[in-house]
Amino acid sequence: MSIETRMSKIKIPPYKTVVAGDHVILKQSGGPIKGAFEVGKVDTLHSESGLDSELYESICEADGLKIFGQRDVMNMYRDVFQKKWRESKYATIMHVQNVCRYNTLIPIKKTNRQAWVVLGRGTAEEWLKSLTG
Repeated sequence: MSIETRMSKIKIPPYKTVVAGDHVILKQSGGPIKGAFEVGKVDTLHSESGLDSELYESICEADGLKIFGQRDVMNMYRDVFQKKWRESKYATIMHVQNVCRYNTLIPIKKTNRQAWVVLGRGTAEEWLKSLTG
């Protein structure tokens, strides 16, 4: 099982804006769209004093995930991830399902620097068709 985690010091999307069944389009920073996935379960966390690493690990362990374990991909980024986690007040943990990787990279003209943009309801394919013309 895979997850996508977004953390922030202020309340910004995807916090409390993404729900199970939503489709997320994956775009390379400054580059093309590379894929999409459907959101399974969503966990949201909030703590004014910063998020606790033990809380994160307990959520992940309850779902059968091993985030800070020896064999995890995040292992090489563990210190950076844990520091950002502790400094954040808001977190969204999205369980990834139905991943679709696009063999042909899809260019898109995006002019703002927002990392997360809510497009509305619809599948990734419907949105891609409307975005790419």
